[in-house]
Amino acid sequence: MKMFKFFGSVSVFTFVVVSNAQFKPSKADQIKAGKEYAIKIRKENKVLPDTDPRVRLLRLVGQRYLNARTPEEIKKEPWEFTFDVIDSKEVNAFAIPGGPVFFFTGLIDKLTTVDEIAGIMGHELTHVRREHWASAVNAQQTRSLGIIALGTIFGVGKKGMDLAQIVNEIGFNLEASRGQEKEADQYGFDFDLKAGYNPEGMISVFELFRKLKGGGGNVEFLSTHPDDKNRINALTKKIDDYKKKGLIVKLPPLTPLPFETTATKAAKQPIIKSSAPVKGLGGTKE
Repeated sequence: MKMFKFFGSVSVFTFVVVSNAQFKPSKADQIKAGKEYAIKIRKENKVLPDTDPRVRLLRLVGQRYLNARTPEEIKKEPWEFTFDVIDSKEVNAFAIPGGPVFFFTGLIDKLTTVDEIAGIMGHELTHVRREHWASAVNAQQTRSLGIIALGTIFGVGKKGMDLAQIVNEIGFNLEASRGQEKEADQYGFDFDLKAGYNPEGMISVFELFRKLKGGGGNVEFLSTHPDDKNRINALTKKIDDYKKKGLIVKLPPLTPLPFETTATKAAKQPIIKSSAPVKGLGGTKE
């Protein structure tokens, strides 16, 4: 999927100059953008009420992650996180710069454990915490327009420029780089452990999407990310490495979801064994 999925138009943001004469949205800009787009998303989509068990669980998981941050991390992170669920069959989840996180019911319906939700949450929160969108905007400006061209177009000085028109042109559906996706996986994995979740839930999600994509399903979340098999192998290896180093003594058990989904229903269905003979398996002669 794209790094962030947005609805509506963008308002004016002032971008700051960083090293090497490149431009990157400030943390304040990212928070402002996130707030405004979250409002639009909630207006233009059916967002589940606070009392819905899926919303309540998502917020509990999100808050548990936030509580796992160190005082130093909290001090450096002004992000204003919110957690909502959109009623849609789309298999997706996304985070907006500044903190808002949205899950689709179509995604939750494919899951069976809290740790799977946690694995997705850790990945999405890392995109926000590591400012991946801001970096992608920075890179896109450099590639497509050039710093000199920007200054010429808007007639601004070297201390800063108003890039509202550029933001509208570039848009927010920016691809996360492979390096950013790997970082989201790795940081998300460590975030899982810090928050007390089992990172095997993240591996289970990758296995799920690999299966869905192999069957031709409409999977948006992680569909444009690196190969799922490689990511599964990388995270499995990380678990083994952590165990060897003593960083993992014993993983917590996977926690079943406290509500029913299509996936949990399917998991409970008994396997019906046919009494009909099967050719080649001893039931009939070849």
